[in-house]
Amino acid sequence: MIERTQGTASGPRVTVLELQQPVAAELKKVQEELSRFFVADVGLINEISRHMLTSNGKRFRPTLLLLAHRLKAAPGQDAVVAATIVELVHTATLVHDDSIDRSFLRRGIPTVNSLWNDQTSVIMGDYLYSKAFFLLVEYGLYEVMSILARTTHRMSLGEMRELEHKLRFDLDEDVYTRLILEKTAVLLSAACEIGGYLAWGDGVERGKLAEFGTQLGMAFQITDDILDIEGDAQAMGKSTGSDIRDGKITLPLVQALRNAPPRIKDRIRELMSAPDMGAAQAREVAAYSAEYGGLDYARLRAGEYADRAREILAGFEESPARETLLRAVDYVLDRRQ
Repeated sequence: MIERTQGTASGPRVTVLELQQPVAAELKKVQEELSRFFVADVGLINEISRHMLTSNGKRFRPTLLLLAHRLKAAPGQDAVVAATIVELVHTATLVHDDSIDRSFLRRGIPTVNSLWNDQTSVIMGDYLYSKAFFLLVEYGLYEVMSILARTTHRMSLGEMRELEHKLRFDLDEDVYTRLILEKTAVLLSAACEIGGYLAWGDGVERGKLAEFGTQLGMAFQITDDILDIEGDAQAMGKSTGSDIRDGKITLPLVQALRNAPPRIKDRIRELMSAPDMGAAQAREVAAYSAEYGGLDYARLRAGEYADRAREILAGFEESPARETLLRAVDYVLDRRQ
């Protein structure tokens, strides 16, 4: 049995590589399939694809899918293909997000929009989405396609909802919760649900794993919002405070605005509404998020979602895959990038 540990200043943190060990052979095949699926008869697509493959992202969502499947049995070819397609969808969202947010680095590597342009970035993201669904049809994974069609639809709603609520300083936690559910948690949920479906079919395990992924995804995004305020820019491979500069009202700010006196609320509005907001102003807003309880509250809420994810896993038979998924919960809460 793998003993669960929570990272501390003096203790070890769970790494993605640890989580990937039980499915390392399958993830190697995922990487091979990605290299194959990215190829097209358009030179520009191949050029961008080579650049994107060099970043070799964390592959967290394919890892979850394969681990969910391994709760019952070793993943086969369908699971490998599905995991690859989930990564294609995730990559498409990142390419679009970087263009929308005007991000220049991701994981320390220049983004597609920074090396080419926004138009190319958007079209490349569209290509990846279309390629994902083309492959689902080609491999006959129709139920997986149904799951991902529903998921990508909800992700689009979440992205639009985020734009709609930019600089909405009256944003409440219920709206924020729905926003991050649609924007982030649904894809982690889909990855886990697909792994469950390919292992158990329409059994109750499928629904349980979908809910596990939802709870994990909520904890993941809240932690991401915390990292944007207090994270290590070098470790993350991108600048901190980008959400603040983009006018996004994340949970730490929602709570800080609840607690702050009127003059501080007015100061936060003034800083974030300025068209030329810089790093120093973003740091001031971040400091208010910490001072007025936003970060502590966000950590509490992330922990509550994580606890619910662990409770769901308790209903599965003890196995190395279950212990690794429990460690994935620890990773989400304690990650630094």
